Amino acid sequence: MTSLTRDLLKLTPLQRDRLDVLFLAQYAPEPGAPRPGMHPEHGVLPRYNHELFHTLTELGLRCSPCRALEDLVHLRSEPNYVFTLLNRAPFRSSEVFTSAFCEWLEVPYLGAPPNIRALAEDKHLTKLMARALGIPTAPWLVCPAEGPLPAAPEFPGPWFVKPRFGAASVGITEDSIQETEAGLHARLRYFQNLGQSCLVEALIPGVDLTVPVLGGPEPIVLGVAEETSALPHGIVTHRQKRLLDGGRERRLVAPGQLADQLREHALKLCGAVMEFDYLRVDFRLHRDTGELFLLEFNIGCNLGSHAAVMFLARQAGFSQADVIEHIVRHSLDRQHRLWNAASFRTAREAER
Repeated sequence: MTSLTRDLLKLTPLQRDRLDVLFLAQYAPEPGAPRPGMHPEHGVLPRYNHELFHTLTELGLRCSPCRALEDLVHLRSEPNYVFTLLNRAPFRSSEVFTSAFCEWLEVPYLGAPPNIRALAEDKHLTKLMARALGIPTAPWLVCPAEGPLPAAPEFPGPWFVKPRFGAASVGITEDSIQETEAGLHARLRYFQNLGQSCLVEALIPGVDLTVPVLGGPEPIVLGVAEETSALPHGIVTHRQKRLLDGGRERRLVAPGQLADQLREHALKLCGAVMEFDYLRVDFRLHRDTGELFLLEFNIGCNLGSHAAVMFLARQAGFSQADVIEHIVRHSLDRQHRLWNAASFRTAREAER
């Protein structure tokens, strides 16, 4: 077990009393609904949504389920906080819709401001930011969603191809690894046929390392986890993240030079981002040279009991409820102007 010397934040009695949470998630449950099983396509997602809904209600918060962005737009009664796990919809740049819409509604919400969320969703801009901060990244190039394919990379293969935007390893399969120019161009055309821009990275031989960070007056690094996969080159697919396929293992990285270096990189990135409720920074460790390379950072990362954030929280002695309460409290403090206005409006409506 790791040890953190700082306590997590708690909701004030007034916040707890006034919060009217809209729980926005694809499988947001009705109160009292039984725990769902695994979904044949979406895997653990329904169970994850159910778990977090009940974590919030067990904290004593009033929660109303909302399962689609269309329902968010046509709300009959206004919440004063939106806890959103709905990170994508079938249109481009959907990842920033909820935060932008909540800004328009003047209602606080989980995550980060739309411009910060957009930065996190764009792996190309993330790499440019990391490079400016002095955080190493693997060499890469961008293939646009339309137009001619780029010339073959100047850096040698094998190459790793992934969508430029999005998270949860959507679009990642064993075909993401390409060792020939012909195979690479075929993969790039595949993404163009889907209307998606993508990145071509030098494939770094090694293991993935992840660093969850909770926002706060000072960001809190929960620890470092090593994540391995039985697939070629240790890649992790979307199906694995949804627990539809096995072959993944996770272990705690012990305190030491590696963990300290990762913590330093993660906090440097957090210092540049500034406004966020929680995030996770992902790295790749070269198995031969020991070099670290930043892969991406994720604003809307998974908070389920099966995921890296809660794995490291448990190692640090915190429960899922502890972490969720801290995140919501910091989120309200971060958006104090929106929270004060929204909670006043809903309190006034309740008195009528």
